Amino acid sequence: MLGSIALFLRSLENDYQRQLKDVGQDEAKRHGFDILVESAQFDASHQVAQIRAAIKNASATKLAAILVSGVHDEALRPVAQEAAEASLAWVLLNEGAFVDDVRRLYPDRAVFAVACDQVGIGRIQGQQVRTLLGSAGRVLCVTGHPQNVAAAQRLQGLKQVLDGKFDLVELNADWTSERARMAVAQWTNDMASDGDLPGMFVAQNDEMALGVRQALRDFHSQRSLSGPDTPITGCDGSQTFGQRLVREGRLKATVIMPPGSGVAIEWIARMRKTGEIPPVRVLLPAASFPAIPSLKQ
Repeated sequence: MLGSIALFLRSLENDYQRQLKDVGQDEAKRHGFDILVESAQFDASHQVAQIRAAIKNASATKLAAILVSGVHDEALRPVAQEAAEASLAWVLLNEGAFVDDVRRLYPDRAVFAVACDQVGIGRIQGQQVRTLLGSAGRVLCVTGHPQNVAAAQRLQGLKQVLDGKFDLVELNADWTSERARMAVAQWTNDMASDGDLPGMFVAQNDEMALGVRQALRDFHSQRSLSGPDTPITGCDGSQTFGQRLVREGRLKATVIMPPGSGVAIEWIARMRKTGEIPPVRVLLPAASFPAIPSLKQ
């Protein structure tokens, strides 16, 4: 074995996080690494403690690299520096501005991020809105945690495409289906008791999109109303979850976002063989599912 890799995830209850685990395990095996997988259950302080424990035991476990899908990005800045000081590779599996800062401090260390262009994902979601609603309308966007860079950047991209021509409502749901259901249920009870719902709902992941759908079903059931065919879109787009929800008609669209754990491990293996330091950012392609031209108003 070449050593071990530690993979720290937000939660194994999330489909995309499970993709990161499965792809990471397959790629680690292919390159001859052992892999340790830890779940923070959406607890940022617990994730930091997990990472610090791994750094402390790095010699015993022959640890080569730490891969992290962060709960709160800025909470990871100090442990990223600690990993670099311990000569460990550090890979963030989502966008995080601090990666640039740590890389500047340790230019000869493998401190980098592997992720999709998060602003680009938001733009794709904006294109889906414009295709489905036309040139104006009311849109409710359910975002991830506000301290997560990916959530902020996806919202930024969405706003760029909507260009102020849509009435945009923002709700935070912390990435989970249940929190999305609760947030939308509270909003509809407070703001839409007359049944005047937004023309479209955009969720920053497929888990939250499913929570939005349940909240809308509950809203109409409680008022003995027939449920309108209000478009709901998500993101992550795995074949077995997000794309399946679209094929089943439960979501109108999603954004396919390939997991970065495999690419990260490929870079770690390449670096150990050739000494080549990865770029600060390795960007992965994202795409609308279905493709934008095939969406119907």
